[in-house]
Amino acid sequence: MNATMSQVGETSSTRRVSVMIGCLALLTALAALWPIYRAFLNIEIDTNEGWNAYYADAAMGRMPLYPAAGQLIANNYPPLSFYIVGGLGRLIGDAVLAGRLLSLAAVLVIAWGVFRAVRLLGGDTTSAWIGALFFGATMCRFFTGYVGMDDPHLLAQAVMTVGLVAFLRARSRDRGYALSILLMVGAGFIKHNIVVMPLTAMIWLGMNRPRQMVKSALLAALAIALGFFVCYLAFGPDFFTNLRSPRAYALKHAFGAIGHLQWIAVGLVAWAYVGITRSADPNIRFCNLLNILGLVMFFVQKTGDGVAYNAQFELVFGVSVATGLAFANAPVLPLARRWSPQALRFVLLLAICLRLVASARVEPVRLLVDPSFHAEIAAREAAMSATVARLKNTPGDATCFCTLASYRSGKPFVIDPFYVQQQVLTGHLPPDAVTKLIDDGKLTVVKADPLLHW
Repeated sequence: MNATMSQVGETSSTRRVSVMIGCLALLTALAALWPIYRAFLNIEIDTNEGWNAYYADAAMGRMPLYPAAGQLIANNYPPLSFYIVGGLGRLIGDAVLAGRLLSLAAVLVIAWGVFRAVRLLGGDTTSAWIGALFFGATMCRFFTGYVGMDDPHLLAQAVMTVGLVAFLRARSRDRGYALSILLMVGAGFIKHNIVVMPLTAMIWLGMNRPRQMVKSALLAALAIALGFFVCYLAFGPDFFTNLRSPRAYALKHAFGAIGHLQWIAVGLVAWAYVGITRSADPNIRFCNLLNILGLVMFFVQKTGDGVAYNAQFELVFGVSVATGLAFANAPVLPLARRWSPQALRFVLLLAICLRLVASARVEPVRLLVDPSFHAEIAAREAAMSATVARLKNTPGDATCFCTLASYRSGKPFVIDPFYVQQQVLTGHLPPDAVTKLIDDGKLTVVKADPLLHW
C-alpha cells in the first residue's frame, strides 16, 4: 500500500514538473513574439541602430569604415560585424533589417549553446532544455532593447558561444582545442568586449592542463596579432585610433547596476546553492568559474559611461547553464534529503515562471489583444517617415538625434552624439564643438518626433 502511494505521489510530482516545463516554453514563445514582430517595423529600437547601419554601408564602400582623426564620428568596434551585416543587407536590401535578423538568429544560437553546454557538463536532455528556455525567456522578456536590434553584440556572443561549446567538447576528449580558440578570437573581431568565455577557457586550462594552456595562449596571441596586422593593412593607423576612442568611467555606474541582477535572480540563487554544495564536481566547478568571471566582468564593464545591459549577457548565458545543471543535479542535492527531486524541480520552475510574469513589459500581450497598440505602432512608424522626409528636404549637412532617421534620409554621417559627449567629458573636444558648427551654418539639427524611439 505504501509503495503504491509513493508511486502515485511520484507520478503526480512528475506531472506537475511537466506542466511547469510547458508553462516555461509557453512564456518563452510569448516573450519572443514582440522582438520578432518589432524587427520588421520602421521604428528606432535604439540609437545604435543607425550608427551600425552607417558603418555596415561603410564596409560596403559608402565611406571609410574607420574615420580619420578630427571628425565628430568614430568607429570603436572591430570590423567583422560590418562586413557580415553589410553583406546580408545588400542581399535583402536593408542593412538595419539584416542586423535585426542576425540578432534574432544569434539568440537562437546562444540558446542552442546553453543546451549543448548543459549536456557537455553532465546534464540530461530535459535539463538542457530548461537552461535553453531560461536563456531565451530571460533575453526576450527583460532585454528587449537588444534582442532583435541592429547591434553586433549578440552576433559576437553567438560565435563566442559556439567556440565555448567546441572547447567543452575538446575538454571532454582532451584534444582538439585549436578550433575553439580560433572561433573565440574570431568572435573578438566582431565585438571585442566579450571576454568571460575565453577567460574561463584559459583559466581552466591553466589549472588543469598547463601545457595545453600555453599552446592555446600562443595560438590565440598569434591569431590576434595576425588579425590586427590585416586590419592595419586594410585600414591603416586610423583603425587603432578609432578602437582607442576615449570613454569616461565611474564606479557609481557599477553600483547602480546591482539592481539589474533581479532579472536573473532565480538562476543566480540556483547557481549559488548548487555551486557551493556540488563544488566537488569538476563540471560544476567549471560552471562556477564561468559565473564568477561573469559577475566580475559585468561590474567592471558597467563602470564605463554608456555601457548598457549587454554587459550582463555573458552572465545570463552562464546562469542559464547553471539553471539547467541545478535541474539535473536535483536528486543529489542536500535538499533532496527532505524533499523529493521532483518537488525541488517544480519549485525551481515555478520560481522562474513567476519571475517572468512579474514584469511591467506587456507588449506581447498587447500585440495579441489590444487594437490601440497597433494604432500606436502605426503612429510611431508615421513619425519616423515624417522625420526622414524633413531631413531629406533640409539642404546641406543635417542630422537628427535619432540616428536611424538620419540614416534612412540618406544624409552623410557627420556627428555621433555619444562620441562627441565622451570626447568632451575626457577633455578631447571643447564643449561648444557642435554648437559652433550649427552657429556657423555648417550643420542643421532637425528635431526628432518623441514617438520615434521605442
